[in-house]
This record gives sequence, C-alpha cells and structure tokens, in this order.
Amino acid sequence: MSPLISGLASVASMIFNAASSGAGKASARRGGEAAPPEPSAVVTLSPEAQTLAGMAGQGVLATQGTSAGTVNAVGRSSGQTTAALPGGRAAGAVSKDDFQALLTRFGATEDQKQQITAGFDADKDGVITHDEFLKGLARTKGQQATTDPFAQAVLQVMNRAGNADGTVGKDEFAALSSAFGLAERRTHTA
Repeated sequence: MSPLISGLASVASMIFNAASSGAGKASARRGGEAAPPEPSAVVTLSPEAQTLAGMAGQGVLATQGTSAGTVNAVGRSSGQTTAALPGGRAAGAVSKDDFQALLTRFGATEDQKQQITAGFDADKDGVITHDEFLKGLARTKGQQATTDPFAQAVLQVMNRAGNADGTVGKDEFAALSSAFGLAERRTHTA
C-alpha cells in the first residue's frame, strides 16, 4: 500500500472515531461533567418488565420491594370494586392532578403528562382507578407497544426516571407502579 493511501486511511479512521465518540463525550471532556443521557426514541421492556406488564394485564400490580432489587405483587380478586370515599372519590383511584404530579416526579414533559393521563383515564372521569392503571400498564407489553404513542410515552417516562438506556427494566417498571400504589393509599386515607 502506498504511503499516501495509508495516510489517508489513517486520517479517515481518526475522523470516523472522533465523529462516533459523540458530542456528550466531547462536552464531558471539556466541561468535566457528563451530559445527562437522552431518552431513546423507541423504548422497549426487558424480559422481566415484559412479565410485569403481563401480570398487570391479569390484574396484578408489581411494586418495589423493601430489599433492593425485589418486586412485590399486589393482586385484587376479579370483579372487586373500589369503595367510595366522602366527596364521591373512589378508594383506589388517583385524581388527574395527583397523577400528573406523580408523572412530574418521574420527569414527564407537559405533553407526556397530558397524553399519559388521558390514556390511563379510560372513562374520562378525571380519576385513574387501579384497574385503569393496570390496563394502561398492560398496553406497554408486546410488539404493539413500539408503535402505540401512549405506550411509548409511558415507557419513555419510566426509562428517563431510570437509567435512560432505551430498555425499561423491572425496577424502572415497578417504580412507577409503586408510586401509583402510594398515591392510591394516600387517597384512601385522605
């Protein structure tokens, strides 16, 4: 190989390596701090999170356990109804405002909060019931979740609140479920 061609190949290789190292790495070297990870355009579920989404479709809510890395399952018997609280609110239901505050804590944008709340509130009554939440979580499972705008918005919020790697793990999935469960309990005791 001639020296000219070898030199050009070396320069091309250096340019390629510099371009593929990403702007985040360059800014991290200059500023000393790494840029926060950007969420992936299409987010998927890990196999464990797929199982949790399937459980949601069967009426079981997966929440984070007290030990690191553990997940608890909270089920309701089929057809169980929620009791009414004073003021007409249902126990086991979270108001639209409380649900959007929960989504804010997970880093949802205003558009995502509106889209996700509308997707979970199937009967459009201004509250998200336990069953509506489970049905919404079940929509994040399977191939259709990659093309369902609602499912992608939910997955992106879960992913952003976690490690933003493009795959929602069981802990990221259970974190949103746990937050909803806590919001339900606060409503029930209010």
